[in-house]
Amino acid sequence: MSKAKEETKFLLTYKFRAYPSALMEYRMENWLYILCNLYNHALEERKRAWKEEKRSITYSDQQNSLPELKKKDPTLKLVHSQVLQDCLRRVDNAFQKFFRKEAKYPKRKKLSKYNSFTFPQVWMKQKKRLVELVKLERKNSRFAYLYLPKLGKLKVRLHREIDWTKARTVSVKREPSGKWYVCITLEAELDEILREAQEKAVGIDLGVKNLATTSEGEFIEHPRFLKRLEKRLKREQKKLSRKIKGSNNWEKQRKRVAKVHERVRNARKDFLHKLSRYLVNNYDYISFENLEIKGLVQNSNLAKSILDAGWGTLITFVTYKAVMAGARVVRVDPSYTTQDCCVCGFRVPKTLAQRLHECPECGAVMDRDYNASVNILKKGLARLKGGRVGATRTYACGEGSGGALSKESVSHPSQKQESRAGLPGGTKPYRKLRP
Repeated sequence: MSKAKEETKFLLTYKFRAYPSALMEYRMENWLYILCNLYNHALEERKRAWKEEKRSITYSDQQNSLPELKKKDPTLKLVHSQVLQDCLRRVDNAFQKFFRKEAKYPKRKKLSKYNSFTFPQVWMKQKKRLVELVKLERKNSRFAYLYLPKLGKLKVRLHREIDWTKARTVSVKREPSGKWYVCITLEAELDEILREAQEKAVGIDLGVKNLATTSEGEFIEHPRFLKRLEKRLKREQKKLSRKIKGSNNWEKQRKRVAKVHERVRNARKDFLHKLSRYLVNNYDYISFENLEIKGLVQNSNLAKSILDAGWGTLITFVTYKAVMAGARVVRVDPSYTTQDCCVCGFRVPKTLAQRLHECPECGAVMDRDYNASVNILKKGLARLKGGRVGATRTYACGEGSGGALSKESVSHPSQKQESRAGLPGGTKPYRKLRP
């Protein structure tokens, strides 16, 4: 396969709601219990080997020891061999992240935290022909059956058509609310030209007061989904604290709390999906600040608002949609984007309480977030012009129109300017949630 053809391929994962029978749910819960024990065993084996013998154990070592483990613990035979191997791969990945200083030292997992298992292969070769390891069979226009080896038939709500021949992995996940989902990963291929390059660029400043401010003067309101259901969440958590942990009533109440969290999470994701689609459909070059969100949430006064806004999720959604649409996403240095005047470049120090940018040098007066968004756009265009873009793969897009903006080209929108038509929800960017 040519290198150019490889670059046009990427993986897409679709999530579908599953409706297991009582027997199927019991089997899947049992698998999670067995896999959680295997994960902890593999983790302890690595720790013990290093502590006592100063010896590193690899994924291959642990994979090769699986037949012996099955003899000692027959319950492992209930789980498919490839799912067991994927469990060991998770242990190896946890250590690799630790060695790369991307995560802390791996810890034992509680059963309540081990919530998924994966079939790393959907198709496998047998006697020079491809055989389905996991099978998908349509029942009607809404539902399908997924046949999982050693588990059985799982009913799935197939809300979109997928090309099963391109399926690569299948994961089954249990949410804290007790709902089950199936995540199917497909290999997709992009066409060489996806759309005409309009060469429209935008800079986006992410904030707490407004979720996003664009360099075209659009102020996208922070939906604050958590705040809307915070009273109900506190009430349900208070009830949970009064239950005896581990009792049936405690488990029922825990699921009620999890469902409130799930509702907030789903509403947030829905809004961010619509917003990211709007941005990708309307712009070819999208510039964000390269924010260290983990560092920003250390501020206890802003942490809840930042996490509720979902900055990282928005950037992730825009990035993968841009790859599919042939757009570019640029991450720029956030230094002084708020303080530098976007008209003359003069640096004007500000506190968080100051919402207006007033430049003593050129007399420009505008919203501080709008000023920052124009500076982000200028930095992004400069990177595009210099050819130093690495945030996403690019397809069929021309170069930027230049990095410089004149004083005449910078508009100073009113702080009360409404969002343009076409923005998800318009002036009401979220559906009202009923507490």
